[in-house]
Formats: sequence, C-alpha cells, structure tokens
Amino acid sequence: VTMASGSGRGRGRGSGTNNSGERTQDYYGTIQPDLFVRQPGEPKIGSSGRPQRCFANFVPIEMEKADYSIYQFHVEFDPVVDSKHVRERMLLHENVTDEIGCYHVFDGMILYLTKEWHQNQEIEVPHPNTGDLIKVIFKQTNRFLLDNAQTINIFNTIVRRCFDEMQLVQLGRHYFNSKDARNVREYNMSILPGFETAIRMYENQLMLCEKMNEMYGGSTIITLYNNKLHRFTRLDWTINPLSEFQKDGQSITLKEYFKMQYGKEIKHDDQPIIISEGKPKQPGEPPQVNYIVPELCFPTGLTDEMRKDFRMMKEIAMYTRLSPQQRLQETRKLITEFHSNERVQACLNYWGIRLADDLANVNARVLKSEPLHAEGTKKYEGRNAEWARGVKESGIYRRSDMTNWIVVGPNSGNSGMLIQKFIGESSRLGSTLRVPIGDPMCVPIKGVTPNDYLEGVKLAIKQVAGETVHMLVVMLVDDNKTRYDSLKKFLCVECPIPNQCVNLRTLAGKSSDGGENKNFGSIVLKIFLQMICKTGGALWKVNIPLSDTMIVGYDLYHDSTLKGKTVGACVSTTSGDFTEFYSQTRPHENPTQLGNNLTHFVRKALKKYYDNNNNTLPTRLILYRDGAGDGQIPYIKNTEVKLVRDACDMVTQRAAKINNKEHKPITLAFIIVTKRVNMRILKQGASSNTAINPDPGTVVDTVVTRPERMDFYLVPQFVNQGTVTPVSYNIIYDDTGLGPDKQQQLAFKLCHLYYNWQGTVRVPAPCQYAHKLAFLTAQSLHGDSDEQLRDKLFFL
Repeated sequence: VTMASGSGRGRGRGSGTNNSGERTQDYYGTIQPDLFVRQPGEPKIGSSGRPQRCFANFVPIEMEKADYSIYQFHVEFDPVVDSKHVRERMLLHENVTDEIGCYHVFDGMILYLTKEWHQNQEIEVPHPNTGDLIKVIFKQTNRFLLDNAQTINIFNTIVRRCFDEMQLVQLGRHYFNSKDARNVREYNMSILPGFETAIRMYENQLMLCEKMNEMYGGSTIITLYNNKLHRFTRLDWTINPLSEFQKDGQSITLKEYFKMQYGKEIKHDDQPIIISEGKPKQPGEPPQVNYIVPELCFPTGLTDEMRKDFRMMKEIAMYTRLSPQQRLQETRKLITEFHSNERVQACLNYWGIRLADDLANVNARVLKSEPLHAEGTKKYEGRNAEWARGVKESGIYRRSDMTNWIVVGPNSGNSGMLIQKFIGESSRLGSTLRVPIGDPMCVPIKGVTPNDYLEGVKLAIKQVAGETVHMLVVMLVDDNKTRYDSLKKFLCVECPIPNQCVNLRTLAGKSSDGGENKNFGSIVLKIFLQMICKTGGALWKVNIPLSDTMIVGYDLYHDSTLKGKTVGACVSTTSGDFTEFYSQTRPHENPTQLGNNLTHFVRKALKKYYDNNNNTLPTRLILYRDGAGDGQIPYIKNTEVKLVRDACDMVTQRAAKINNKEHKPITLAFIIVTKRVNMRILKQGASSNTAINPDPGTVVDTVVTRPERMDFYLVPQFVNQGTVTPVSYNIIYDDTGLGPDKQQQLAFKLCHLYYNWQGTVRVPAPCQYAHKLAFLTAQSLHGDSDEQLRDKLFFL
C-alpha cells in the first residue's frame, strides 16, 4: 500500500514509475521536495549477478484508513511545568482522557489527534507531585492530511509511544529493555539491549526500520529520574544541592527542585554538582547548561581504559555483536511483543496503522567476484573477498625501485637484531616479488627521544647528499605520537622522501612466545607491500572497462590542533588502468570554503590527468563524496555539484583553446557514500527461520531504497563476527549514461583497489585513500605534503 494522499496531491516531485514498472507512484508529500534527485521514470534497478533472498531490518507499515485528518494543538501549562515527563503524565489524567482518549500523540508541547475537538479548550489537572491545580490550555493550530511531511514525525512518535506501553526505557533517542539486562558480573556492569527506530517512506510503502543497538559509548551520564543522557563537562565544587536558583521569580534550592519536580529525595548535601553543557539552541548563543546531582546519576558507555582491556572487550562483544541469526530472532521477538500487547494494538488501531508480521523480504543480487591481475597475464581470485596468499604467489602488477634505501633506528641489543632480521626478510621478499632492492644504508641513532630520531634522519640524508633515496625506513621503539608526528612532518612536508615507520614492538612479538614472533614473515610482507606502493608500485589491478575516465574520492577529517578546522582530502586516478593516484589536501572552516576546495581539487586533478595522458582530458568524471550526512544532501545537490560541473567546464574550455579543438564537456556522476547507516541486510539461510551474513558483492536496490533517490546498498566485504553493515550509495547527479547496473559494478570493483589491505574495503578505494590522507594530515602533518610525494601513496 502506498501512502494515501487524502483529498489532494502532496507537495514534492513524484519519483516516476515504481521499480517493478507496474504502475506510477503517487506524489510523495511526505518527502521534502529538495531531496528529490531521481528523475520521473528513471530506472534504478541493476541486472548483474545472481538473485539472493534476503531480509532487511525493516517492518512494512500498512495503512488501514486512507482519508483521515490529523488535528494539531498547541498545549500550554499555567503555571509552567518544566518536566516533559510530568507534562505527559498530566495529559493522561482522566480530566483530559475523558475528552480525547489516551492514544493521542503529545511531544511535550504539541498534541495530535485523529478526531475533531474544540478549537480552544481549558482543563484543570492536578500536578502529580504537588497536587496543585494546573490550567492546561489547548489551542488548535493546524489540520492536515496523511500526505503531509509532518505525518512521518507523528508516526515515529506513535511507535515510541508503543515502546513506552511495552515498558521499554527511552535514553536519548534510543529505547532499551531494562527487563532483559545482561549482567557482566566480573566487571560490575549491566548491558541493556537497545532499539533504534525510524519510520520513512521507502520504495513503495512506509517502513519502520528497527536496529538493535550494539553499545552506548563516551563520557555520557544518565539521569534515571527523567531517563535523559548528558555529556559530562566538569564538576563544580562551588555549588551543592543546597545552592539556590530563581524559578518563576522565586528562590528555590536544587534539593527542593528535585523533590518537587521529580519526587527525588537527595541524601548528601555536601556533594559538588555536575555541569553538562549541551549544544546552543541558536548559533551565537551560549551552550545550554544542565546541573546534575551526582547522587542521582549513573555512568554509561566505556572508558578508554576499558576499551584497552582485551578480555573485557571480548566479554562485552558476546552481548553486543549480534550475529544475523540472533538479530533475526530478537527482531521477530519484538514484533511478536508488539502484536500481543493489547495497549499497543489499541494505540495502533486508534491511528489506523498495522505493522506487518515479519521483516521485509528483499530480492538482492550478488555480483560475481573480481579476478585480480598480477604480473604479466597472471590472475588470481580471493576467497571471501580476501587474497593475502595470492599476492605472494602471483607477484605484483607494477614493480617499483628500492635499490637505494636507508634504515634509521637503534642498533643495540634486541632492537639491532630485529632490524637486521627485518632487512634480511625484505631482501628475500624483494627477490620473490622481483622488486629491485639493494642493501640498505643503516644509520644508528644515539637515543630514542623524538629529537634523537629527527637528528638520525637528518644525518642519514646528509650522508647521501645529492643521491635519490627511494625509501627511508624508521624503526620506532614504540607508538609515541610526538615522535611519529615530528618524523612524518619532516619527511612529508619539509624534506620529501618516501618513508615507512615500523614499530619494533610489532616485529618483536609477545614474550610468552619465547621472544620469537611466529607471524614475523606475514608482518614484514604487509610492511614491504606498503613500501612498494609508496615508491610508485601497484600491487594488483581489476578490470574496469571504462576508457578516458577519472575517478575521484573525497573525504574529511577534523584537525586535532586547529579548533574548528577540517581537512578535506581528494585522491584521483591518473591512469587508464586506475592504479595510479594523485592526492591533495586543503583545510576549511565552513561549507563555503569546502565548495571552493572542491573546485580547486577538481581543476588540479584534471590537470594531473591531462599531463599523464598525452595532453588529453577524461571524457567522464566519477566523484565519490564520503563524509556527508543526510542533512547536507540539499546543499551538496544545489552547490557542490554545480561547482564541480563549473570546474570541469573551465578546464575543458581552456584545453580546447590551447589545442585549437572543439570544446567537449566532461560528463559527471556525483555519488554520496554513507558508511553509517541503520540498514542491516540478512541473507536468508536454508529456511526462512535462519539468517547469515550476505556474500561480498551483495547489492540491494529495491523495497528498502528511497523513492526520491537513485540509490543502492552494497555489501563489499565478508564479515566473520556480528552483522555486516552495508554501505549506501546515493547518486545525486549523473549524466554519464552508465546507468544503475554499471554504477553498482563499478563501486564493487573499486572496493578491491585499496593496497593497504589484501581484500575488499568498505568504500571505493579513492575514498579510503582520501580518508587515510585526511587523517595523516589532520593528526600529524597539519599542512600540505610536498608536491613530489603526491603521485605516490605516501600516506599509507
């Protein structure tokens, strides 16, 4: 059932025919018009791959009545009642429910009903804690039909109301089942299973997305008297529960306030008060401040110390990493509870809604696995989208030169021995993989301070003055950030040399293994492969049958030293086989600067492509934009796409002028890649009662995709623990003519080209490279790397 549109058409552009081509979709007034990126009638379903039955963590919603109105009222309390919880309780008092029943939706200020009522009404209700009579004033402010954008918000509130009826506890935006707490006795900790829900319009009907939450994190505290989560900012020792503040023009102590508002008796009068600063309501305003009594709150989440405790994290993972089978069972259990709870059913009946009996069924497709091209005509395939063995056995696609290399590090004791062992293993790998590698120049350092290392590196460079250094390896005694940052800054910004930092502790292994690291060979192989990439080599290639195409990945990372500054990073392909990359970074403070950066990045990337390809430009550009939330889609669609288009046109016009040729515009596909999604896809096992993780290459482009988007979900990796999270691709602009099937195949192929891992990664390789580059720049370099390094993957 599509959403009924009442008596009139909704606002918003229609999204054309539905996927199956059976009929035309209604106009969706429930979707903001500026979110539409799919043209009417434009197909979005691919055809490649083998069909696969899957479940998604969505429950279809069926509408039982089509033409009712929703009435909206503004509610005021006189005198004012601060607690939202108390306001909600007052609206469930018989003085009110005798008039409007108890299944209304009330968000603390606005009331929604499905039946007409007086336009203005006043009802006196006693305050639940004090018994004082409070005047509740209702004023009708609006009436709308089911196709209004506000409908979705109301339905979301109805579902939250149902959770309240089932006695789940709301913390922040999520609901937790305290009756089903799992206690980890050894650590004096309770883990509550939680649910996150959201109703949205999906391809042909409304769906409720139910995601079981794995964990709550951060320095967050919870106040159980109102089930709110707060960020711990600081302790204030200058105030305590007996401190006074002004409320409604009268002085009142914190102790009296909590007694009156929440019925909570504070026992200790000499405790300090926790200050929790929230976000400002309006830009430019000071942050909102909450005062919390320590006695009335509990810590939540995990501290950094806890996260470092391997045994503890393993124990917690048993409860938090749900397998697809557990996820299927838990969600079905929740649906059964929904259907068997009489109050929940009465509430849904009042609103004319019915939840389906099971999770949504989705016909997915699994794309065929990609062969990897090695040296010459050799090819190999991975197993479960991993191919660590294949590289060593088949050789590498493009070799690099490491005849002149330097090793800097301590030469005494165990460190000296490990360094020699590393050099020996590297030489062996060089001959196995046919990479020209000479004997390195070893430069010992006097001490292990950041300065000692820096001096050692400078001395080494001085000793080979004028000679080309292919690779400089620095052997670090531990993972001290200051030492690492100063070396990276020097070797990437001030004195550009391809470099590799190696932590000696990684090579040493555990003392329990008798000082021998049984994984020594595979660790050195991974480091050696990185060194090949940093010196201009490529480990493998996949077959991407697109000519004259440039692929761009873009991502952001917040700089650790510059408050408010974000580093944007762009990595683009410069060769026809998509194995050579060019990287750029620029900081920005606001979206306007970000747009200017994109213009700069695209122009420079095209120039680099032009220089690398006999003065020819690509005919198409495919840009993957990582690091964007749903809220930014209108801005990206209206601003960034245009800036990229303009940058392309500027470059092609200049090239046409220089070469005295006809101007040919570059076609563009602009794709938003989102890793953090609530969607989970479960592959149906041998029967409909079993579920496992989907295979790598699983694509979903129907049922649970969005009608206003050209979108699809892709699972590129094999996951052993927990449930895999698919990645969302939203094609917000595309005049390349590739169509949905080729876009889906291309995205999967590109997940194979990240050379720092012998397997597929979650996002297209240029995005993953951009993320790695932005991270290094923001954390360590705090400035642009030298131009000499930018055509190599120096940031791996």
